[in-house]
Amino acid sequence: MRGSRDLARSLTTLKARYLAVNFIGLAMIASVFVYAGVVEVIKWRLAPFAGFAKLAPQTITFIKYAFLALAAAQFGVIKALQKFLPARSVANLSTLAIITFALCESVGVLGLVLFLLDGNSMDFYIFMVISLGFFYLFFPKYEQWEERVRFEKQ
Repeated sequence: MRGSRDLARSLTTLKARYLAVNFIGLAMIASVFVYAGVVEVIKWRLAPFAGFAKLAPQTITFIKYAFLALAAAQFGVIKALQKFLPARSVANLSTLAIITFALCESVGVLGLVLFLLDGNSMDFYIFMVISLGFFYLFFPKYEQWEERVRFEKQ
């Protein structure tokens, strides 16, 4: 009997924590759209915007591919964290989700940096799509959290 009460209490805590983490994740997704607004305002206010760095085209190309490689590495890091980081408690699940959100959002930041360097908004939008794709793939699902907590309580 006591075990079922502990499990029920854990699930109530889990639901509250999941809702809080869900809100944080949605705010971080919204920030990627705010970056898009920043890109559009800069393009409009500083037209024609050619970037702040005035770098050679081959340097910008190198940076773009380095950032794409970094985004691919972040995908691998997220997968590794989710596979190997033990989520034995609600707090660990929350921490893992926040780290995942930060890695997903940072891809959008890479695109913003690339835009600010070169002024090509399409570069930003490519990274924005990748970022939003990562959020879609890695956004935590309550059922998965519940299953992990049930598994750990047994």
